[in-house]
Amino acid sequence: CELMKQFKTKRDVFEYIKEKYKDAETILIKGSTIQGEIKEFSDIDVEFYQDKPTKPGYELGLIEDKLILVSSYPYKSGKMIGKVPENVLVLKGAYCEQINNQENYSKEERIVRDNQMFLDFLFKYLRTKDKKYLDKLDRYGGLE
Repeated sequence: CELMKQFKTKRDVFEYIKEKYKDAETILIKGSTIQGEIKEFSDIDVEFYQDKPTKPGYELGLIEDKLILVSSYPYKSGKMIGKVPENVLVLKGAYCEQINNQENYSKEERIVRDNQMFLDFLFKYLRTKDKKYLDKLDRYGGLE
């Protein structure tokens, strides 16, 4: 697929994220993906910190032949926190408190955000087969 980003390794994805958010003062990766192997339907959660309000984003990609979801969440930087948890990788800047960057969504932006949440929970369900994620799929997918 020409539109979907293709990567050879997880490290390549991290380098892509650093370049994409190079203007942010801090870039973090959170979750089990930083230490574990990439599986089919892995998700990579990115937090980037900047003062300029922006919306979350998401992209589908491939590492080798495994479909991944990269979800990006913007925040403003709060006070610095000294100890970085084991499930956090700091790509740029310093670990700090999160301050919401964007609180209000237009109708169109809410649809995009709900789609992002739907994909995130779909990947979680496909990866784990845990039925607790099905309620979230109903909520964000409008599948009533």
